[in-house]
Amino acid sequence: MKHLIIIGARGWGREVYEAAKNSPAYRRKEFDIKGFLDSKSDALDGLRGNYPPILGSVESYHIEPNDVFFVAMGISYWRKLYADMIAAKGGQFLTIICESAYVNPTAAIGEGSFIAGWTSVSDNVTIGKQCIVHPFSNIGHDTKLGDYVTIESYSFLGGHSEIGDESVMHVRSTLIRQKKIGKRAEVGTHSVVIRNVKDNEHVFGNPAKRIDY
Repeated sequence: MKHLIIIGARGWGREVYEAAKNSPAYRRKEFDIKGFLDSKSDALDGLRGNYPPILGSVESYHIEPNDVFFVAMGISYWRKLYADMIAAKGGQFLTIICESAYVNPTAAIGEGSFIAGWTSVSDNVTIGKQCIVHPFSNIGHDTKLGDYVTIESYSFLGGHSEIGDESVMHVRSTLIRQKKIGKRAEVGTHSVVIRNVKDNEHVFGNPAKRIDY
């Protein structure tokens, strides 16, 4: 059996803990949950809930046999930083797919990614490593997501669309079919992307236009 260690014991780390416990793989006893890694040793103090312990920081942790990891960092920069740190120590990552998610059998999902409940991942979709797809999102056929991409709740990605590494689509945003979002780009909440978005651009609105901030 694998022993899951969740990196980050703050808000989203606790949400990942609950999702992992309710995943089909957990019920099949493919893994248990060993604890969290967090530099803030009192991150769980005073909270309601029965959580596993904080085992220390990522920097100080020594990987043990059968350990696997999930990086519960919502911001792509930090997710990549800590994933790289664990990978350099020889660690491996668990992919979490919630029971109520629909994932087409032809979809390919990279290691360390998270597919939340009530999402739809369609035919021949490719999702890179360490991606997050939040609840009620819909990813159309033949769509490609790079690594460390974040898709927030209720987002829609049309068929044959593409998103580059470390980019973010915020809540209820839409990317129409066959359009591309570059690397490290950001799409604002409720925005509708009808034109390609360049690397490092921030866009907002309907139709989405470049903004500077």
